[in-house]
Amino acid sequence: MPKLFFFVPFFLIYRIFFRKIKGFQTSVGNSHANQSKNHIHAFDDLAHRSPDLSNQTFIIFNMEEALLKSSSLFPYFMLVAFEAGSLLRALVLFLLYPLTVLVSEEVGLKIMVMVCFFGIKKESFRIGSAVLPKFFLEDVGLESFEVLQRSGNRKVGVSILPQVLIETFLKEYLEIDVVIGRELKVFGGYFLGLMEEKKNNYFPILEEHGGKDNMGSLHIVGIASFNQILDDPIFSYCKDIYLVRNSDKRNWKNLPREKHPKKLVFHDGRLALKPTPLETLAILMWAPIGFSLAILRIIIGISLPYGMCVPLLAFTGQQLTVKKPQSESPIIQNDSQLPNDKQKGVLYVCNHRTLLDLCTYVLHLGKIIMR
Repeated sequence: MPKLFFFVPFFLIYRIFFRKIKGFQTSVGNSHANQSKNHIHAFDDLAHRSPDLSNQTFIIFNMEEALLKSSSLFPYFMLVAFEAGSLLRALVLFLLYPLTVLVSEEVGLKIMVMVCFFGIKKESFRIGSAVLPKFFLEDVGLESFEVLQRSGNRKVGVSILPQVLIETFLKEYLEIDVVIGRELKVFGGYFLGLMEEKKNNYFPILEEHGGKDNMGSLHIVGIASFNQILDDPIFSYCKDIYLVRNSDKRNWKNLPREKHPKKLVFHDGRLALKPTPLETLAILMWAPIGFSLAILRIIIGISLPYGMCVPLLAFTGQQLTVKKPQSESPIIQNDSQLPNDKQKGVLYVCNHRTLLDLCTYVLHLGKIIMR
């Protein structure tokens, strides 16, 4: 009797675990239109063997697990906190990072959403279109991108990230047809920092984009990690599922710039590097020193003559290479010496007010270039 009592907990764990797996296979193998069981494969079968994916194929992939090399969401929320919020909001998010690691993925996601989005005006929110595409593109795996490029007639991108962060990137830069993310609650035109509940019925979306009359003939293929296909009910409609392992992602290469479907022309952000936890720590530690150094450089630049301030600025660590044309540009001379149609001039362009402004050009060129 004692021996039997000892094995009871293990027997219950065994029953619960395998009952879930069995139920998962049944639910994943059944779709709304086709009740046949699904087939699970390794991602390498799809990446290297190039199975026939015709125009009747519907691709459903998870963005974090099947497209991006890194599964960490912290850098993208740090970009939102810093660019759309303030340095104080970024500091709060960084201090809460250990807590987001200790709790479950869903709870950690809700914490980051609350910190980053609470009180942000919806109408002026542009981070998802102006800042994040650069960092998403830098993290796309070449192998997964090539699979999506040659696969199927319709592509559905699924993510646990808010819709406002991923929609522009997936639709405009990767040409994904349908994007399914988490919706944020809004009140009075401002984000509340809360997410809507997950959808449980995705069939109307698939029916809308796949065609109501064609659902029976569609070959729906899913690409995700094992945990994702357990948690997200949209993968229950897939006839074939390709599992992406962490070992697969470690071997992926970064997507080269020349293979981007749409070139990234402009990046409207203050951070040029991806703010991982260590990078964020370095930024926050440098911020007081950098602010003091900036004040010192401003005082030097506005109070001293050009010949004196340049060596002093160089002493503080500021380095800038200035290349002047061979001949002086006629456009900076007086009105009596304006060029004729055959003469060539030099056009000075201020590319962004937060990078190089007119005062910087005047200081380093040593002359007035605009009246």
